[in-house]
Amino acid sequence: MRTQKRLSRAEGGNVMIEFALLAPIFFMLIMGLVEFCLYQYKTYALNHIVYEATRNLQTGEVQGAEDMRERFDELCGESAGALMDCNEIEWDVRNYDALNELEFPPVEFDENGLPTNFIFDPGGPNQFSVVRATIHHQFVTPFMDQLFQMGPDKPAIVNSFCIVRNEPWN
Repeated sequence: MRTQKRLSRAEGGNVMIEFALLAPIFFMLIMGLVEFCLYQYKTYALNHIVYEATRNLQTGEVQGAEDMRERFDELCGESAGALMDCNEIEWDVRNYDALNELEFPPVEFDENGLPTNFIFDPGGPNQFSVVRATIHHQFVTPFMDQLFQMGPDKPAIVNSFCIVRNEPWN
């Protein structure tokens, strides 16, 4: 009799039901938070990589390399972190003689979301160099694509750019 009263007052099943109802929402929020942090990290890392590449472009170090694009990839490997894949970065490097000539054509993308009108022309001494870089980030957490106002199965495109005047190196 005593056991029957004790079992009738036990509320252990309530906790399981509450956990079953709230756990998916809790874990989705945690996943979304982690993924948003990864997205922000990718944004920060790309900004840092573009800054470092542009700094080396400004001093003529990149132009002195045999393969300038390979030098950009080396700089990326030195500056990026473990969570950034340098092979996925698309570079657009242009040079201009004066600031009033700066012009960026709108980016055109192919069916895979890769830019088709990016060029790699770093320029020489005393010119203005403009570096623009993009990288994709694919969200896996449900509803994150809607939060960033993208369609399903479309990646977020992280952008970074920097404008410098090259030094008068010889």
